[in-house]
Amino acid sequence: MKAPLGISELYLILSGVLWGTSFSAIKIALNEEADPVLIALLRFIVATAIILPVAFWVKRLDLKMLIYPPIVVNAFLNALSFAIQNAGMASTSATNSVLLVNTNVGLVAILAAIFLAEAITPRIVAGIFIGLLGVLFISTGGDLSAIYSGTFWGNVLVLTAGWVWAFYIVLQKKILGRKTDVLMVTAAIMADTMLFLIPMTLLFTTNYSIPGTGWVAVIYIGLVCTFAANLLYNAGLKGVKASVSSVILLIEVVSGMFFAVLFLREIPTAVTAAGGALILISILIISFSNGRNGKTEAGTSRT
Repeated sequence: MKAPLGISELYLILSGVLWGTSFSAIKIALNEEADPVLIALLRFIVATAIILPVAFWVKRLDLKMLIYPPIVVNAFLNALSFAIQNAGMASTSATNSVLLVNTNVGLVAILAAIFLAEAITPRIVAGIFIGLLGVLFISTGGDLSAIYSGTFWGNVLVLTAGWVWAFYIVLQKKILGRKTDVLMVTAAIMADTMLFLIPMTLLFTTNYSIPGTGWVAVIYIGLVCTFAANLLYNAGLKGVKASVSSVILLIEVVSGMFFAVLFLREIPTAVTAAGGALILISILIISFSNGRNGKTEAGTSRT
C-alpha cells in the first residue's frame, strides 16, 4: 500500500538531515589522519552488522536479494561513490564537497526522464533551479572564487562521486518499484557495498590506524548516517519520483552547514542563511508538485 502523501517527503528530509551530519563526522575522522577509503568500508561494516541481524530477527532475511543483479550493480556504484567522495574530501574543502556532490540534481532529473519516464514539470524545474541556487549560496558564501579553494583533483573526485550517485538514485528507484521489502533492499545494498569496498580498501589503503576520535566518528557514521539514513531514504524514495527525491535531499546541505557550526566552529554568513532559505523553498515547491501528481505516482508504483 502506498504511504500517505507527505510521509515519503518526511522520510527523505530526515535522511537528508542525517546525511548532512556525515560531512562533519567524515572531516573529524580525516583530520585524525584516518584513510578515506577505510572510513567508507568501516561505515558499511557497522551498518551491515546491524541491519542483517535486524532483518533476521523480524524474519525478513532473504539472502537471494544479495545476488539480485540490479542491487549488485547499484552496490558497486554506491561503493565507488563513497570511496571517491572520501578520497576527494581529504584534499578539498567541505564547502566544495557540499556544492559538487549536490550538482547531481539536474542529472537525476534528466536520467529519470529517460529511464523512468518521469515528467519534468515547470514546477520541478523551478525547484531544481532554486535549490541549486541555494546550494551555490551556501557553498560559496556568495563568492564564486571559493570553488578554487580546494585542490583540482579533490574537486574532480567529489564531483565525480556526486554524478555517479545520480545513476544510483535512478536505478534504486527502479529496484524499489520491483522489490517491496524496503528493509531487505537496504540490507542487501549495504552488505554488497561493504563487499565491494573490501578490495578497494586493500588496493588503495596504506594506513590502517584510526585514533580514538576517528573511531567515534566511524561508529556514528555507520549507525546514524548509513543504517538509519539509508532506511529512511529507501522508504521515502519508494513513494516519490527520483527527480523529486534529489531536490528534497538538498536539505543535507543546510544540515551539513548547521552541524559544521556545532562541531567545526564554522559560522554561517547572511548569504549562507539566504541559501538555506532557498533550499527550504525548493523543497516546498517540489513536495507540492509531487502532491499534485500523487495519483500518477500511485498508479505506477508497485507497492
